[in-house]
Amino acid sequence: MKDLNLLYVFEAMWRERSVTEAAESLGVTQAAVSSSLKRMRGEYGDKLFTQVGRRMEPTPLASTMSTQLLDALSMVRKTHLAPSAFDPSQASRVFTVRTRDIGEVVCFPGILAELGRSAPGIKLKTTFKPIDETLAGMASGHIDLALGFLPSLETAIHRRKLFSQHYVCAMRVDHPLSKAPLDLDAFLAQEHLLVEYSGSGHQVIEKALVEAGAKNRIRVRMQQYLSAPHFIITSDMLWSVPAVLAETLARHFPLVIKPHPLPLPSFEVALYWHDRYHQDPANRWLRELLVARLCE
Repeated sequence: MKDLNLLYVFEAMWRERSVTEAAESLGVTQAAVSSSLKRMRGEYGDKLFTQVGRRMEPTPLASTMSTQLLDALSMVRKTHLAPSAFDPSQASRVFTVRTRDIGEVVCFPGILAELGRSAPGIKLKTTFKPIDETLAGMASGHIDLALGFLPSLETAIHRRKLFSQHYVCAMRVDHPLSKAPLDLDAFLAQEHLLVEYSGSGHQVIEKALVEAGAKNRIRVRMQQYLSAPHFIITSDMLWSVPAVLAETLARHFPLVIKPHPLPLPSFEVALYWHDRYHQDPANRWLRELLVARLCE
């Protein structure tokens, strides 16, 4: 790519998947982005980005080239003696954080309140992608941070522990087991609700249930947390759930929380970001804000 400006356009298209949004992020017209895209297509003999539904998705060639081109642009940026300052009180920007509904419920209300006080022009967007898409999104800048329990996020990723957690067992308030200590035999005799998702460290729950002989007692499987209380309060199912979420939901649902009878390991909720944005002032500011709000 002979023209450095085309690298910026490629990055914006890779991140936004839209000519309109790429133009907005670059502060240029849609016509300018379309013209640059036309030049790139001529140079490589490939469309590079093609319309799929409402998005401009990369072609196989663009995907193959993306790592080298984005790394090249990152190297160019590193040649600047000092990064441009980021003033959150004056900034107007949308940050995208990859997290599940548990992260939205437990962490985001306090974060949003802090943004209202110190950075009123900053907006948040959450997304929930598979691990491979999360890693690609973080590398491209389409995802600024990831938040949660994601031990499989490794390649070129920085990590900062926010707080430790353990699992508890939740049930409805008038459950037959709600008034007595919950022992292992009683736990295994009940039916269970399991929240599952590949790539999440919470797969340890299913493994423990299977090893304890309760595989056939898993009655309902789902991929999101926030619908679970609606099943729990209308049945005798038990729910193995992170303590912080159970405590948060118990303020809104008639739930009883018990110590978990299985020897489940504790785990760490952490913040993750890509090495490409480790020194980026805006990314660093958001990381510091989350750490200040969420760390133990």
